[in-house]
Amino acid sequence: MQTTNINRIPDEPYLDSIAKVNFSPVFIMGDHRSGTTLLYKLLAATKCFNFVKTYHIIKYNEILFNYINKTENQVRQELETLFTSLGISDRVFDKVTVNPDLPEEYGFILKNIAGDESFITSKNLPVLQQLCRKIQFVSDPDKPLLLKNPWDFPRFMYVKSIFPEAKFIFIHRHPIPVINSKLKVVRTSLSEWNAYTGLISQRYIKVFNNPVQRFFYRMLYSKYFNLGLNQVTKQAVQSTTYFLENIDSLPKTNYISVRYEDLCNEPKTTILKIVEFLELELKATLDYENSIEPRPLKLLPEVERKYDEICQKLKPYLDYQGYQTLSEPQV
Repeated sequence: MQTTNINRIPDEPYLDSIAKVNFSPVFIMGDHRSGTTLLYKLLAATKCFNFVKTYHIIKYNEILFNYINKTENQVRQELETLFTSLGISDRVFDKVTVNPDLPEEYGFILKNIAGDESFITSKNLPVLQQLCRKIQFVSDPDKPLLLKNPWDFPRFMYVKSIFPEAKFIFIHRHPIPVINSKLKVVRTSLSEWNAYTGLISQRYIKVFNNPVQRFFYRMLYSKYFNLGLNQVTKQAVQSTTYFLENIDSLPKTNYISVRYEDLCNEPKTTILKIVEFLELELKATLDYENSIEPRPLKLLPEVERKYDEICQKLKPYLDYQGYQTLSEPQV
């Protein structure tokens, strides 16, 4: 009598078929809340790239199965129904509309599948390579693969050592709104359940449902004694210092840098600049005017109080990027 293994991964029988699939990675590199999602969405909309989608994260173990058995559309529709049943219309913290094809970070896959870190390590590298091959297999094999994961921004030279032929798109934003936004996102996500994040991040589920861990992180990023502000400022100093110390080691032919502020003010010019750098041709006409909805910047009281002190700590980076004053549209 033949038995069925109910724990079998649907993609398992098809993994051999992607063993030799090649991919050309293009990494968007920027800090959390620096505009990486906006840039990812705009570049994905050019139709020049394959990219990681929400669908790929939630249904990672059946990407190949659904493609080969022609059930992709059905599963996408089921996801849409799930989002509706859970009251999910956007990501909440940034109002980005949610759908199965939303460009997302590969870091969720690294953490969910490998159980390691959210950034690339020797342990989870095989998972990333498998993810890339899966996406190339079910997408246009002639397109480069666009990848985003802010956790790897302060480690881009390691990423370069793994993928020597990779191209990099750096996006920079004035650190004050980055720090401000990080605090708001973490505090909101830990105080109120975010159903969308719960679908794509197993780590978020564990932290939110563990009273001790949740309390620890809420205190770590709290306004008390400037704990949260000190934490994210320290992270900003570390990541920007790493960038300044290592960017000259990266061949200039391998990367392009853009600023979030310029992307918001001149989206068409910025996107065309990137596409030209990568020697690609636009395959879709973008509605640039309606792709960005500015929102006023509201600084948290502790960020406002420490404004000058924070800028002083980040002065080398501010000078390098040419930031004189804080004036930008908020997206």
